[in-house]
This record gives sequence, structure tokens and C-alpha cells, in this order.
Amino acid sequence: MIETPFVDRRFELDGGELIVRFFAPSKAPGGEFQCPYVIGWPEREVRRYACGEDGLQALMLAMRTVHSDLVESDAYKAGRLTWCDQADLDLPPTWGVGPLYDRPPQP
Repeated sequence: MIETPFVDRRFELDGGELIVRFFAPSKAPGGEFQCPYVIGWPEREVRRYACGEDGLQALMLAMRTVHSDLVESDAYKAGRLTWCDQADLDLPPTWGVGPLYDRPPQP
């Protein structure tokens, strides 16, 4: 497995950090792409991967899976897990929900 993550996200958890690392997607022997990720909970490390038709889909699915895992956690439900001091963890599936930018005024 790839040992160097290509991107990570640092969440606030109980005055410390919860770090999620995403590794570069790569093509698996079956032809699908796999994107490994690690969720570094204080008491354990969760290592998994998501599969997609291409690397981008595998990465997006990995991010969506991490989002689901985090929002289903007791820490998140208790309000102890945040990002930038907010409950929105800014991972899919919240991307694309509502306007991301203000629209320019109509003439």
C-alpha cells in the first residue's frame, strides 16, 4: 500500500486533532481504481479504501465514506468533532448542497 498521503484534513476533537489522510488512487488488478484512506481516531486507526471507475471517482467516494463515518460517530453527534469550529465537516455529500457562491446581480 502507498505510505505517503497526498492530502489530509485535520478536524478538532476534544481539544486535539483527528487527522484523516487520503492516499493517491491507483488502478487495481481488477481494473477499478482504489483510493486508500486512514481515519486517525485517538484510540484506533481505521484503514480502508473506496473504489471507482477512475481515480477521481475513487477519491470522491473515499471522501463521502469518511464523511458518513465521521457524522455517524458518537463524537460528532455529541458536538465534539468539528472543522474550523463548525459542524459542517466540508466533505461530500455536503458539497453542492445550496449555493457555494453569491450569484452576480441580475441586470
